[in-house]
Amino acid sequence: MNCSPIVHYGGNRMARTVSKTEIYVGYTILIVLLLISGGILLKQSQYNPSIFKPTTFQTESPALTTTPSSPPSDLIQYAPDALTALTPAEAFGPENLSDKINGKAELYLSAGFIHLASQRFAAKEESGDWMEAFVYDMGSIRWSFAVYSSQRRYEAEKIELSDFAYKTENGLYFVHGPYYVEIISSVAQEKMTDLMLAVGENFARQTAVSHERIKELAYFPAPYFSEDSISLLPTNGFGFEGFDSIFTAEYAVADEELTAFLSQRESFAKAAQLVQAYTSFLLANGGNEMKLNLDIPGARLVEIMDTYEVVFNRGSILAGVHSAESRKSAEQVSLILNQKLAEIGR
Repeated sequence: MNCSPIVHYGGNRMARTVSKTEIYVGYTILIVLLLISGGILLKQSQYNPSIFKPTTFQTESPALTTTPSSPPSDLIQYAPDALTALTPAEAFGPENLSDKINGKAELYLSAGFIHLASQRFAAKEESGDWMEAFVYDMGSIRWSFAVYSSQRRYEAEKIELSDFAYKTENGLYFVHGPYYVEIISSVAQEKMTDLMLAVGENFARQTAVSHERIKELAYFPAPYFSEDSISLLPTNGFGFEGFDSIFTAEYAVADEELTAFLSQRESFAKAAQLVQAYTSFLLANGGNEMKLNLDIPGARLVEIMDTYEVVFNRGSILAGVHSAESRKSAEQVSLILNQKLAEIGR
């Protein structure tokens, strides 16, 4: 019997004998497949489960050893004797920060976030009571202040732990150099508050940082505002992409509320360009430019959505007023802001 394969061409049946070359190629392919299968089986036999463990702090972690002041791997060393570790320490970087603080990660990332250390502690006497410490390395005090100020609770109680620190019924929040620290308790109790303060004080005392100051905090004129209202917007200030690193302060003038802002730019030219760019942005979104009767060279006044915006530059400082309820208050705060910048030589 002839077992040669049958090939169809246009309905005609024609027999064809398989050549030696085709047989050789077939055997070669089969051998290659067997070698691949053997390699896969060997790799599986050498499986290392440690590479799939969740990320935890390691003492050799580059994120923790880039500077001498970096916090060590285990945060429990900052805890008093009345606390014990409830969970292992955890570490998060920009690539997985959202795994820990889903919904808030974008704020930290926009402010230059580098690393997060976190760990839970339990009270030894009351095992059901616990707290969690979060230590965010933001790279500089400017950016640790940015996240602190953006999430500040104004009804909280200011404390002397650092220049920027407050507590709530069940939380402690403060800036220590480039670190923004949150310690949150599961219960609102005086005992747990004392323990949170002990953790915070130990961290601040044991973690060396530079004494860098944020000079822009002194640029806002004193009348009509509180220093506690100053915030730093890392990006997209007032919805405008060009406004990064914008400091803001809330003012109250004759029962009206408005926001003053300023930002150090690279040069006079860069600041002046932003004045024009922000004015164009406001006009493109329905604003109406008005004549400004103030002795502030280059200042622009725009009415938009029943509020008033002023933007100008004093040397390399970009400054202005945002969302004023009346033209009068917008001009008044713009004038004292310009005068303050002149006094400090900006």
